[in-house]
Amino acid sequence: MKNRSQKSKVCIIANKLTKQGLNRSQAFIRAWQFIKAETLETKVSGVTHGKRQQALANLTKYNAELISIDLERDSTNEYDGNAIKVITTVQGKGSYCIGFVPKPLAALIAPLLDAGKAVTANFQEVRGKYQSWHNYGLVVGLQI
Repeated sequence: MKNRSQKSKVCIIANKLTKQGLNRSQAFIRAWQFIKAETLETKVSGVTHGKRQQALANLTKYNAELISIDLERDSTNEYDGNAIKVITTVQGKGSYCIGFVPKPLAALIAPLLDAGKAVTANFQEVRGKYQSWHNYGLVVGLQI
């Protein structure tokens, strides 16, 4: 059953890549590489807006096992029709939209979420703030 699910995801991604200009062969090769990767690490976009820097500072106070990541489609986003929210939850504390999956990656993952395919995310680390003028960043791992 897993193999059938993988093939379906590959087809969805390959179709999206073809629409973006790749030929069919290149699109399928890239789609298979994307699916076969165990975990795809990515930085979350938009973490400097609103109170997100304070939320990231608060995340550094918790053990990684207490932090979970959820992905939520935001198809009504005025800036990106493929937008995917990254929601952080600290066990027993609540949830917060910390940012978005980067636009190029969201363009490939959004059709999978829209088709009801499983895409999961997990907390990797909060990076940055190496100097007082630096910002925090969030790295998540995606399993397609």
